[in-house]
Amino acid sequence: MKRSHKKKTRIKAAVLLTIVALAVTACGGKDPQGDPKAAGQQGPLNLTMMLPTYNPEQMPTDSSVLKQLEEKTNTKITVSWVPSSSYTDKLSATVASGELPKTFVALEPKASFIVNAARSGMFWEVGPYLKSYPNLSKMSDIVLKNISIDGKIYGVYRERDLARFGLMIRQDWLDNLGLKTPKNMDEFYNVLKAFTTGDPDKNGKPDTIGLAVGMQGNTIAGFKDILVYMGGPNEWELKDGKLSPAHMTPAYLDTLNFYKKLYDEKIINQDFAIVKDGRQVINKGQAGVWIDNMFDGKGIDDNIKKIEPKAQINLINRISGPKGEQTRAGAGYLGMYMIPKTSVKTEAEFKQILEYFDKVSGKEIQNLMKYGFEGKQYTVENGNYKQSTDPKLKTEILDGNQFMVMQNEVISYGNDLEKLSYKLFQDNATIALANPAAPYISNTEVEKGKEISKIIDDAVVKYIMGSIDEAGWKQALDKWQQSGGNKVIEEMNAEHAKQAKK
Repeated sequence: MKRSHKKKTRIKAAVLLTIVALAVTACGGKDPQGDPKAAGQQGPLNLTMMLPTYNPEQMPTDSSVLKQLEEKTNTKITVSWVPSSSYTDKLSATVASGELPKTFVALEPKASFIVNAARSGMFWEVGPYLKSYPNLSKMSDIVLKNISIDGKIYGVYRERDLARFGLMIRQDWLDNLGLKTPKNMDEFYNVLKAFTTGDPDKNGKPDTIGLAVGMQGNTIAGFKDILVYMGGPNEWELKDGKLSPAHMTPAYLDTLNFYKKLYDEKIINQDFAIVKDGRQVINKGQAGVWIDNMFDGKGIDDNIKKIEPKAQINLINRISGPKGEQTRAGAGYLGMYMIPKTSVKTEAEFKQILEYFDKVSGKEIQNLMKYGFEGKQYTVENGNYKQSTDPKLKTEILDGNQFMVMQNEVISYGNDLEKLSYKLFQDNATIALANPAAPYISNTEVEKGKEISKIIDDAVVKYIMGSIDEAGWKQALDKWQQSGGNKVIEEMNAEHAKQAKK
């Protein structure tokens, strides 16, 4: 009997081990190609997040928009809102403490504290998983490279149009002077000259200029766009397998000379170096062209009409140069969601969070977080979009776009000019010139980049205004190189060579 009892015990133990083994096999898969939806069946997901806010008030926890987001994604969301002005500092301290929410937005994914934390293994690597999700798999390869750290993707970027830049031009001035829309750099210069000397506003006074120019930080608004139109690179040039910064290329000097010509001929505002927002020059009806994000067009059109009711702004996104039609690509994102391993300890929960981001990227939720509910936060009558003026309803959608990931299916509301800008953003993407060095990190640039960039920025302004000549420009280049620029170039090329081998 004793032997029989021992035999039965051994059989039960064997069965139990088999069950455990099967359970481990079923649940322990580490394959990123596995079914992402399997994780979602565990729901609902309790998701804590840290987000920047750009408003004095925050979306209330009982917001109908937030509740709908939770329902559609099978998620309970708890948000820690931080003012955008102090967000990066707060995030840096939070990362250092290790007390992180399950996901957060890194507004500056290449900040040193983010890079160092990623290299230490603090965050989940999402790259191998993205293709398993129907919406996330549509992410741009260019943008994924832009956010990468050492060739790896540690976050889900928040999509923005890849190339928004172009010309906002006074169509009524073109019509008054009998001019056609410029299609190349020669025609563009001729239009700017005519806007300055041809009395385009028909008031009999020499009170107009061709191009409005101002400073964006230490950089001249529009300069990088003209550089690309003239065949130059976007920030860095990759030639014969080597990277070099844009300001060391011949096209950069060509662009400097173009701007100097505009300055000398008074085709641009002579006070450009102290103008913080060049849009104000065209808003006042004094200039014919502004170069920047084409979404500025509607605001400029509205402002000019207050002075000249018959004024009309048009948009141009294609200007041909020595290398044909090309436009400057931006980063293509505004921050990225990262998932810390300190807060999300299992692959199953990690996949649940990716599934949440995938659902957020569907058409219905994209538009929900952009606009709210039709009939509440907005109405559409005869194709015209109108926001609600009810303070409570407006509060329910505050900072809703901070939850957004993909925006490829957002409906474009607005007037004809706004709709045209969205259309040209899409067209720009087909001729966008990427920054080839965007994926790479130079420690020297992180430490000294702002300091040594000022050497070039100051020299650009001085050259255009005639304070220095080509010899002085060459001296500025030498100073930049000796102050750390050569080290930046060396480190960037080392990163490029390392990634090229993979």
